Amino acid sequence: MNLLGGASKDRLLALDRVRFRLTTVWLLGSLPILVIVVVQSLFGRAYGNHANDAWGWLLPTLMPTLGMIVGTHAYTARDPLASQAQVRRDFFAVALFLSIVYLFFVYLTILVQPFVTKSAENRIALMQTSNLYLGPLQGLVASALGVLFASKQREQE
Repeated sequence: MNLLGGASKDRLLALDRVRFRLTTVWLLGSLPILVIVVVQSLFGRAYGNHANDAWGWLLPTLMPTLGMIVGTHAYTARDPLASQAQVRRDFFAVALFLSIVYLFFVYLTILVQPFVTKSAENRIALMQTSNLYLGPLQGLVASALGVLFASKQREQE
């Protein structure tokens, strides 16, 4: 760190590497959740006639972030300048931490259902109640990831 508090070279990470790591966390973290809800929906035991409500909760919980991540990769796939940008290591750590915490609470919402209630209606109500804590957390995650995925940094001369 220099005297003015700026980031030193060893505190920076390549933006494309940061994006790849966060993409891995989100894709590998979301896939089991999606599989669980698919299986629950197919067998009809968890949500009964309310599978549409379960998917109505799950899709807005994961897809905006996954869409931004995949869309950014598609947009920058052929951009040679994208691999030259850098980001502070501590900001990556914050984005990674928020992502893991958010995915943990999504898992928690899905996995506690059998222990909390047997009723499909109550499981949907539990999912809807989880929006009280997932909504604000999703806002923080989206803000952090938006900086890393949706913004372009100009190279300093």
